[in-house]
Amino acid sequence: MSFIKHKQIKPLKKKVNEFELTPLVESTEKLVRKICKCPTKLKESIQDSSKTSIQPRFSCENSGQPTNEAPRDNSYKVETLEDSLPRFGPLLLIEQPSVLALKEKAWEHVLKNSSEDDPAVTKEVYYKAIRKVEQRAMEIYADKVQGTNPNFRWMMIKDGCFFLQLALWILGCSEQLKYPSNDPIFGNKHSKKEIKKWIEAMFFVGNQIPFVVLRELMKQRYFQDVIKNVEWNPPPSGLCKKVFYELLVLPARKKKLLDQDNRQQPCDLLHCLHITMIGDDLFGVREPNDDIDLEADEDEIDDYEANITAAIDDDNETLSQSNNIDRIRKILNAIGFSSAIDNRKRIFPCAMELERGGIKIKKLNGGGVKSIDFKSYYFSAYLYLPAFPVDDNAEMIFRNLKNYEISQQMGKHKREASSYLRFMSDIIQTTKDVKLLLKKGVIQGDSDDAEKLPRILRKLSSEDVRLTHEFHILRRKLRDYSSPWIHYKGVVNLVVFLTLLQTFFTLLAYFKPPKP
Repeated sequence: MSFIKHKQIKPLKKKVNEFELTPLVESTEKLVRKICKCPTKLKESIQDSSKTSIQPRFSCENSGQPTNEAPRDNSYKVETLEDSLPRFGPLLLIEQPSVLALKEKAWEHVLKNSSEDDPAVTKEVYYKAIRKVEQRAMEIYADKVQGTNPNFRWMMIKDGCFFLQLALWILGCSEQLKYPSNDPIFGNKHSKKEIKKWIEAMFFVGNQIPFVVLRELMKQRYFQDVIKNVEWNPPPSGLCKKVFYELLVLPARKKKLLDQDNRQQPCDLLHCLHITMIGDDLFGVREPNDDIDLEADEDEIDDYEANITAAIDDDNETLSQSNNIDRIRKILNAIGFSSAIDNRKRIFPCAMELERGGIKIKKLNGGGVKSIDFKSYYFSAYLYLPAFPVDDNAEMIFRNLKNYEISQQMGKHKREASSYLRFMSDIIQTTKDVKLLLKKGVIQGDSDDAEKLPRILRKLSSEDVRLTHEFHILRRKLRDYSSPWIHYKGVVNLVVFLTLLQTFFTLLAYFKPPKP
């Protein structure tokens, strides 16, 4: 390293890797999912909920099981929804009378527009349907539900019907829901801001209806009539609409309403979204099948980068800070590392860097995060990525997915959605990366929403994220790949130059032959 003026590199204390490594042997114990609140650090902007005049509508208490409730101190507090937004289920407890009135109105609308002539018959049909799954539904909540079973059943019926009507309305089924066009909730005229608030409530961690309840309600004739009278061709686009369509409507249309053992059901909509994004089977979790010790390799990389950084920082007498950073980038690129010094340490190269390095990006037809694959051949290499749908609700939904993993008390090295968002944040650094992935079909959505992705993903991955086992393997594969075209670029250029030179002299000899 000629730029270091014979200064000895200072030895560094061994630091703990910024990204926690997966253990050598993965635990085979499967995580039991529950609907629970997400503990988050207290923010100054969050007001004390005790100052509100809203009263609890149903009670929960600790069941004695391990829960995900935040520590009872001054540094943590459970996130709260805006008072005007609805609460679904018993977990968040409080709700305004005006929202309760909306749920009652929605339930009366279901009774009025169901095929049964007598509302009492319709009530009995819904009551029996929920009674079949009420025990499972009560067990899904992390806190033990207190109160009589009939009260819980009616809460599930009314909250669930309101939840499903909102989902179908967002999918554009206002006419099929049979509400008047001037209805204050389900009518045709609403602002984007108002719709975003309803969606925020429906994806809020802990503010969920058990999936077994939603499944039973979607079987009922009112909701079957709604989805039957809609032309779903092509299917809805955009992240939010795709979630509602693929997880609620599509199974009901195909009559595959997950009639397997209730204990194998996803617990709520966020759980469905999570395992769909990851690419697992809806009723099981694939265990990692590679037991690789990455610790020595990753420590070596981090120590090497740290020593280079320290050496150049010590050379401030002759080099400016900007030149130092530029030289670090060149050195790391030369030895095959793309984690250049930036405002945030990057783990993966961006899409444009991959293309320049000879790695082509291709879209997977189906699958999720666990289908991400890298394949290299002698003269080509491909990185296969699943579709990444976006809309103007993407940031909120992705943030709630991260909060969902926290609420489930997943270890930091097992948070697959968080690792995926960090990976995509590195892949999508600039608008050029966005345009490339739009062209490849990886990013799906409006171009205006897509152009916001670098900022959104950078914000979502600003906290420390520790890569999962699969992403460590992917990082190593990308780092070890070297395109032969780039490797032999100098040789190829020399051959081309000599060929052109020979052609020039051949033509010169033809047009101007030497004198005898």
